[in-house]
Amino acid sequence: MKVSVSTAGSRGDFEPYVALAQGLIDAGHQVTFAAPRDARRLVAGTDAEFIEMDLEVREVLRSEEGQRWLAGGNVEAYLEGITKMLSEARHTIGSSVLASAVDADVLVTGVNTEDYALAVSQARGTPVVLGHLTPWLLTDEFPQPLTPQVVPDGLSAEEYHLRSHHLAEEVYWQGKRDDINGFRASLGLPPAPGAALTWTVELGLPTLQAFSEAVVPRPHDWGPSNRITGFWRLPSEVRRRVGEADLPGPLADWLADGPPPVFLGFGSMPVLDPPKLLDLIVRAAERTGLRLLVGVGWSDLSELTGELPGTVRLVGAVDHDRLFPRCRAVVHHGGAGTTAAGLTAGLPTWIYTVFSDQPFWGERVARLGVGGYSDFLDFDLEHLTGVLGRLVGADVRQRAEAIGERLRAEDGVGTAVRLIEEILG
Repeated sequence: MKVSVSTAGSRGDFEPYVALAQGLIDAGHQVTFAAPRDARRLVAGTDAEFIEMDLEVREVLRSEEGQRWLAGGNVEAYLEGITKMLSEARHTIGSSVLASAVDADVLVTGVNTEDYALAVSQARGTPVVLGHLTPWLLTDEFPQPLTPQVVPDGLSAEEYHLRSHHLAEEVYWQGKRDDINGFRASLGLPPAPGAALTWTVELGLPTLQAFSEAVVPRPHDWGPSNRITGFWRLPSEVRRRVGEADLPGPLADWLADGPPPVFLGFGSMPVLDPPKLLDLIVRAAERTGLRLLVGVGWSDLSELTGELPGTVRLVGAVDHDRLFPRCRAVVHHGGAGTTAAGLTAGLPTWIYTVFSDQPFWGERVARLGVGGYSDFLDFDLEHLTGVLGRLVGADVRQRAEAIGERLRAEDGVGTAVRLIEEILG
């Protein structure tokens, strides 16, 4: 079977699809992978054919404009910014999805490319399977993940939840409707009645939900075509091929030279005042007696490393699956992938949210009783030291270990591969 996989976004968006691609290849299938150039290095760790979109999401989000989207914390502004980025890249996204679909038996697509893949599916008669890393589809059980998670006064929970889904989809669709319908017209198709997110339910298309029911229980109002698989974790062999399998020697030595640290990761979140941030973290280490390992993400803190005590260390991009089992807790920005990695490692978790689906994952962590979440604006010395004290407590650690054991027993990629094979009969 030849499978076309397409997705767009930063590493947190495409890494799970690389894991799925390798799972399909291990099952004997041929994979063509269309994604922004950011993904080329990681896809090279598989035997998939790579088709590059002329788009580098990391550079866009690291630009001055992109940092404003990230720092603003405004959902509508963020959606408009992401939609603008995808709109400017519409021709390369469309052509790449088309190229990857040549002779394909099935199209597997992420949320940022699903409107294009759905059009190709309808034009060519090729089955399409949608993959969602976060539960985007309509439900009355929880709000749309990009919207506020607290029900406002005057509305029932169910009413607000449904309204939030419709509102987010409307904003998203208004920004991309012309691009998608232009692409559809080039394939001889009529305009779409709405975004694929909405249309998916009406068409009954199969959707693979790449998270665990232990973290997000299945909504009662989802149809049978929406299948929850478990998280899609990148296999160690792929990491080995791209040079990510081992922790850097100095980091491994530091980890071995004392008790497990608490990991603080900032991912793609902008750090506007690095010296102030590091000073705060150093003082938190002094006050709590904990060792703190700081994942700098996209921020450049290299000039500050000489000023750090032995209890605080900085680390760049590193394999969370290998690092987290050597930590005692995690504090991070709440991306779906980092949340999954921390929970799978059985670690107490605190999420400092800025935007996007981060509050949703923070709410999941709080419901599990393995930590909690708060706004990134609360991040100061008093708050951080309080959080660290909570995370190293025995009760939260025991609950986190139980969740981790359950998640490690799941095979999200294997389940997804079997479902794709079932769909094709």
